[in-house]
Parts: sequence; C-alpha cells; structure tokens
Amino acid sequence: MHRRRRAPRLRTLIAFTLILLATSTAHAGLGDSIKKKFEKEAKKVDDAAAKATGETEAVTGEAQPEGEAGAAGEAPASSAPPGQGGSISSVSTKFDYVPGDKVILFDDFTQDELGEFPAQWRLTGGTFEVVESSGERWLRLTSVDGRVGMKLPEMASLPEFWTLELDFYSSGPTGQDLTVTGYSKNENRVFECVFAQGNDMVFRSGSIFSSTPFEGAIAGRHHVMLMARGTAIKAYLDTQRMANVPEMWGDHGPIVDLEFRLWSSAKPMITNVRFAEGCRPPKDMLAEGKLVTHGIHFQTGSDVVLPDSAPVLRQVAAYMEANPTVKLQISGHTDNVGTPASNLDLSKRRAASVAKALNEQLKIAADRFATDGKGDTDPMTTNAKPEGRAMNRRVEFAKL
Repeated sequence: MHRRRRAPRLRTLIAFTLILLATSTAHAGLGDSIKKKFEKEAKKVDDAAAKATGETEAVTGEAQPEGEAGAAGEAPASSAPPGQGGSISSVSTKFDYVPGDKVILFDDFTQDELGEFPAQWRLTGGTFEVVESSGERWLRLTSVDGRVGMKLPEMASLPEFWTLELDFYSSGPTGQDLTVTGYSKNENRVFECVFAQGNDMVFRSGSIFSSTPFEGAIAGRHHVMLMARGTAIKAYLDTQRMANVPEMWGDHGPIVDLEFRLWSSAKPMITNVRFAEGCRPPKDMLAEGKLVTHGIHFQTGSDVVLPDSAPVLRQVAAYMEANPTVKLQISGHTDNVGTPASNLDLSKRRAASVAKALNEQLKIAADRFATDGKGDTDPMTTNAKPEGRAMNRRVEFAKL
C-alpha cells in the first residue's frame, strides 16, 4: 500500500522538473512539446501506481476477508463450470476423456477446516490453505511456489488404467501456474504436464515434447484431465485435447506418484480432485448388458447435461446405432447430500435429460429409452467419505 502514497509525490516531482524546463526557454513550440510530454509521463505514473497497488494486494492478500479467497484468488460466482457452454454435438470428437469408474481419491475439501492444510494431502514445499469461495471449498497456494501430493493407498505403482481430473482457478496465469508430474520409484520424472506457458499447454516425457495452443481464455476456471492407458497418456483442458502420447518415456519404470506444483503470485487454487482406476469403454459394457458411468456430468443441483459428457453419450449412441433393436433403461443416482425427496426428484429429471440429449442431439429415437431415478436409495458404496459419494453419483444404462 506504500506505493499508492508515493505515486502522487513522484508525479509532483516530474511536474516540477518539467515546468522548470518549460520556463527556461522562450521557444513556444518547445514549451508545448514539454507540456505534452509531461501529460504523457503523468499518465504513465498513474498507471504504474494503480498496477503497483494491485500487485501489492495480490501478493500480500491485504483486504481479503478471513476464510475467503478474496479478490486475488476468488472464482467469481458468475463464472460457469468448465464444459457448461455449448452442446454435446458441438464438442470435438478428439475430446474422448472418460473418467475411471473406481474412485481411489476424491477431494472437494469439505471435510477440512478453513485456513488449514487438507488431511488427504502431503506437503512437499510452499504454503497452502483451504478457502471458501462462492459456496465451494478450494486448496489455495498462499506462497509464490508450492508442491503437494495426494495421500494414495499403498501400491507398487499407479493402476495400469487411471484417470485424474480437477478444477483449477487462477486470476493470472503468470507462467507455469499448474504443473502435474508423474514420478517413478526412484523419483525420476516420467512425464510433466504444464498449464500454462504463454497460451499453451506443454507436455514433456523424456525426449517427447509438445506445446498445444489453448483455444479459450487462459485466466479463470478450467477443468484439467489426464487419462492413462498403460504407457499411453492423454491430457485435456475443458473439452479440448491438448496432448496425445502413445508411449511415455519408460526408462525409469512405472509411475508410482503424482505431484502438483502451483507456481504463481496470483494465488491459484484447485478443487474437485478425482483420481480413479479404469475404465472400460462404455460400448463394451453395454454389450454385456449394463453400463455404470461417472462420465455424464450435470451442473450442481441441476438436470442440465454438460457438454463434457459427450464421449460417453457418443459411445452409447454408436452402440445403439449398431444394434437397432436394443432399448435401454436409463437410471439416475445421487449421493445422500440433501433430502431424500429432492435427491429422488433430481435423479429422475437427470435420467430424462440424458434420454433427451441422446434423442435431440445424437438422433437416437426417443421410444428406445425408458427413464427412472433412484435418488440415494441404491448406493454403490458408503456415503461416509467423499470417494464414496463420488462413486454413488452416477448414471446407469441397462438393456430392456
């Protein structure tokens, strides 16, 4: 805040110097030139003072309410969740992300105290805290650089098939705001995915390097996804595929750990971190009679199907086109957050919305679907933990 008080004195000094120069000459043209120069320099000083004040507040966190993300890191309430805009049919077919169906870790930080470090994470460096913004909990970087990792169950390596996704927010970015790195047992880097360098997402694995321009605005809220299939890995940002690597650098052995680096003075934040094992292609599961999917997404508390549900819905549509006599029962399921009556109503509306999307956007006849909702009455696992609630929020397809 001291920069704001010094700026007027600096402007006065510039003005005084320029006035002396102006009065020391009788040349009117020179005086006009100096006057214009003074006005130009004064504007530069004003702009620099405003910028300095903003930077000071962003770095120090001054004037931010306790427990809130504040102006430097708050995701505006009006900002739409990633993948909300557009339609299913407008999403590129290159966006083929399907989340794993066995949730190993899910964290929206609702189990943690505000201002504290989250229980399901380990700290490698820097300073982090749990904050709340627009009714959501986030893990926010409060230092300029920090590293954290998930506390995963004991395992020799990550599953052969795994997916990772999270929501990320930065008012910057100012450089490498978010980096996800996979390490081998000997702590050697197997891959590194950086959001963002300039306007690009950068991926590295050994000698493999890619830098892919992002089609949208970098600053704001985004959904980051990784999908690994053995030694192959793909990276996505919102509904754009940013990297497609058929074989990661394997000289160091399999990946045993994932690390998240947040590096910015803009106090970037993450939430809704979901790490899961799997999954099998939906069309294969439908061939066996039943598909349970966590890849159909809705806005919180809403029955609107989000465009990032496109990969699963397209595979369902392709299966039905290849099998024209098949009819499907679509059932919606929720966790136990909220009242049983509201959950039941929401699950029924969501199932109906899925059928509508398949009919209107993917051209599958409406009479080939029946819909129902079970609310929270048929959980796959316990609702006592975030991982369980994440698995219980699902859509099921079954042959009729």
